[in-house]
Amino acid sequence: MTRDNNSMGTWNPLSLAVLKLGFTEPAWTSPLNYNKSEGVYRCASCLSPLFSSSAKYDSGSGWPSFWKTVAPNRVALKREWDGRIECLCANCNGHLDELKTVPETDPKIGYNVQQSGEFDKSSSKYSRMPRFCINGLALRFDKHCE
Repeated sequence: MTRDNNSMGTWNPLSLAVLKLGFTEPAWTSPLNYNKSEGVYRCASCLSPLFSSSAKYDSGSGWPSFWKTVAPNRVALKREWDGRIECLCANCNGHLDELKTVPETDPKIGYNVQQSGEFDKSSSKYSRMPRFCINGLALRFDKHCE
């Protein structure tokens, strides 16, 4: 799928502003930030599975936060001009938001943060967990789909 594909999973204008125009929803406004149910978080545009509820945690940021993707290469990472790392759905290129807490010494952005296994805390080089800080409007939650 491409970013301009007409077969989208959402027609919500606020979701489309986030996914297609790169807007950011106001902090603390997404019900998914408070969701404690088990399931899978999917891209609201193409419905590709992105994150598992087992990788979700309360970062205190005001947006749903995850420490790993559901599988490698589900989220594309792109370094912005100002140094921030944008998260995009790897399937439809929809804007999700940002990756925070990337070790400065990591030469391959996303190499160790998108593994489906346990996070390697033994290496000081990768000792800080990543935080995928994601717009709730860019996600759709499927309960009990893990």
